[in-house]
Amino acid sequence: MCQSKLFDMYDMFVKVDDDVLYDPDHLSDVISRMDIAEHAMLGFLLLDNSNVVWPNGPIYAYSASVLRWLCSNETALNRTRGTHEDVRFGHALALNPQVQYYNADDVFNPVYHLQYRSSRMFVQFMQYGTCKNVED
Repeated sequence: MCQSKLFDMYDMFVKVDDDVLYDPDHLSDVISRMDIAEHAMLGFLLLDNSNVVWPNGPIYAYSASVLRWLCSNETALNRTRGTHEDVRFGHALALNPQVQYYNADDVFNPVYHLQYRSSRMFVQFMQYGTCKNVED
C-alpha cells in the first residue's frame, strides 16, 4: 500500500476480516457524516497493559493521513510486521501523538463475526457489539 501511494487516492481505509458481515454502504455513509480528525483511527478499541490503544481485529478503519504517516516512518512501519496485525498496528500508531481514536461502538451498526465450534462444526454469526447510528 505504501509503494502504490493509495493514501493519495482515498480518504479512508477499512480492514475487515474475511469472516465478518457488515453493510459497506452504511459504513461509507457513517464515515462520510463523521467529523473525523485528519489522523483518525476507528475500531473496537482496546487498551493494553502498556497503555497502548489498538483496534480489536474484526473491523477497523483509518484515514489516509495515518497511512501516509505510517509509510514515511520506518520505525512505525517495522512495528506492523508479524502476527496479530491489529495489535501491531496499534503499537505503530502509538508513535504518532496526532492520532485521534474513535470507538466503533459509538458509530457502526452491528457487525456480525462468524463464530466456530469444534466437533462436527457449528457455525453461527454473532453480533460483535451493540452500536448506535450517528445522527445527521
